[in-house]
Amino acid sequence: MDRSIYAGITASAFAIVFNLLVPLPFIPSVLVVISVIYVYGLASVKDGLLVAFMTYIFNDGIIGTIILTSLYLENKPYEVALDPYILLLQFFNPVTAAVAGYVGVKLVQKLKPATKETQPPSSFPPPPQQIPPV
Repeated sequence: MDRSIYAGITASAFAIVFNLLVPLPFIPSVLVVISVIYVYGLASVKDGLLVAFMTYIFNDGIIGTIILTSLYLENKPYEVALDPYILLLQFFNPVTAAVAGYVGVKLVQKLKPATKETQPPSSFPPPPQQIPPV
């Protein structure tokens, strides 16, 4: 679970940078989520969805804050015109997040071989070996 949280934070940072550079609504976030899930090797759907939704929520929140701050600093009024694009965007964000998380996990399951998780070594020293009598 910790790896998925770290992966979500990493994906959020990359998605924010890419959304500031490329102002497309879905493509940067989807590509970042899939690539971060692959790099971290998250093979469970729960971890993939956690990374995807963390990325989308943080990305929308931070980009929205940047937009509102820039409007405030320029002393411009904030006007909201509800057009179909804004309404569809609110519907497609969670859908694309779920699809990106699922695709990323399936990509990991298909391309990366499964590894056995080893238990960490215990802190106790190994038992002493007995020397056979001569």
